[in-house]
Amino acid sequence: MKSSDGNRLSLLAPAPILHVDHIESISRQFMLPTRPLRGALVAFAVLGVACGEPTLAKATYASGLSTNTLYALTGASATVPTAFSFLSGPTHATATFAFDVAFDLDASNRPVVMPVRVLGGTLAGTLKRVGLLLVSGSFESVLEVPATGYDTLNVKTLVPGAVLAVELQDATACLASYNLNVLTSQFIYAKLVVDSVDASTRRIFMRTVVDPNCGYVGVVPDSVPRH
Repeated sequence: MKSSDGNRLSLLAPAPILHVDHIESISRQFMLPTRPLRGALVAFAVLGVACGEPTLAKATYASGLSTNTLYALTGASATVPTAFSFLSGPTHATATFAFDVAFDLDASNRPVVMPVRVLGGTLAGTLKRVGLLLVSGSFESVLEVPATGYDTLNVKTLVPGAVLAVELQDATACLASYNLNVLTSQFIYAKLVVDSVDASTRRIFMRTVVDPNCGYVGVVPDSVPRH
């Protein structure tokens, strides 16, 4: 990753599709889907009951399971989903940077998960941060993800079945919970697994469970977390 913004992605002109080995290029922009979960979270915060430490507000939303098929970014057309937003689902990686992670395959057809700021640098926005952490156990056995220890600077190369914990900081999700001294209240947590890869079509089959309650780490589908 080049440190100079001048060598990063340019938003001033259309650019080709992103590649793992050449992440300075990005595909043309497309409209993104609506964000119902994000809207619910913002409403929750505006009502004055957003989460915060030392005691979190009571969790309101059940963690949600999502099953999706994405395409490897390298060589993908501009009409297929190559990226994922944990609060709104599959999308295409574009120069709007309105996604959390993008997906690709390496030379051995292993799935590669790339946080948005790894691809876009400061152009992705200073308040959008995605942390990734490999955790032990099966997807079903991981009931809570860690609250610390996330890598926000590097891509993660996975093998099918490996579980990736996700920490998402987004200014519009929790609105800083009316307490700027409480950083943990700004985070949404999730888990992700790539179940399989179809190398011939460059499709990636994955599942996620997202806990939409700010500061909570429970990732049991259809269950309101307690922690």
